[in-house]
Amino acid sequence: MKIERVIDGKVVGRPKLYANGKYKCHPDGDNKTPVWCASLAEVADYLRANPGSGVRMNPEGGKISENIFIDGAAR
Repeated sequence: MKIERVIDGKVVGRPKLYANGKYKCHPDGDNKTPVWCASLAEVADYLRANPGSGVRMNPEGGKISENIFIDGAAR
């Protein structure tokens, strides 16, 4: 499973794995209430099921909700 932020054909971000071993997603319009996902597959399912939602991505750890590609396909 591969989740990436792609801009102008270049990968510029990947989901940030936190010290608890999970990924942090957020609902649309909310940057403070995390939805913790235990795997990239869970992140992908969450992002697909919740339009406008986002995931915290490296390198800066910001919430990204646009230009997300899951296994090479636009979300």
